[in-house]
Amino acid sequence: MARRSLPGILALMLLLAWGCAQGGSLESRAGDGLKQAGSQAAAQSGRFTKAPNGVIADTVTGLEWYVNPQPDTTWRQARTWAETLAVAGGGWRLPTLLELKALYQKRAGPVHLDPLFQTPGAWAWSGDLHNPWSAWGFAFYSGLEGWHHLDYAQGRVALAVRSRR
Repeated sequence: MARRSLPGILALMLLLAWGCAQGGSLESRAGDGLKQAGSQAAAQSGRFTKAPNGVIADTVTGLEWYVNPQPDTTWRQARTWAETLAVAGGGWRLPTLLELKALYQKRAGPVHLDPLFQTPGAWAWSGDLHNPWSAWGFAFYSGLEGWHHLDYAQGRVALAVRSRR
């Protein structure tokens, strides 16, 4: 039995050695998978500007963003907040998953998001439903997408988005 597992052990050792030689542990490379946003390799200086009212303008996409300062938000709370947000004339909604992924900037800060956003967390809800009881979101800390139950709140935040006015 021990002889049969030897090739597997050797393969694992080679994989670990290769992963560490490529610039980090396998854990630190987890965000480099197929579902990673990968939209930018580094923060794009000057891409975002923040108005005194808190509205963040994205010069690349033409979208405007607003951050909900409330941590631990359910999807239902996030959707209601975004749709009733009256800042700068209203017209806000939850972003799509693709819009959230477009904000991801590897090494832009501790959570790979431009520091102007100052979110109370690093996992944001999207307006895209996964099924009738769960919705998609994006984890800026890892660059991975995922879904959670609509009533799950721990560590979840809301961003509102609209087309530039």
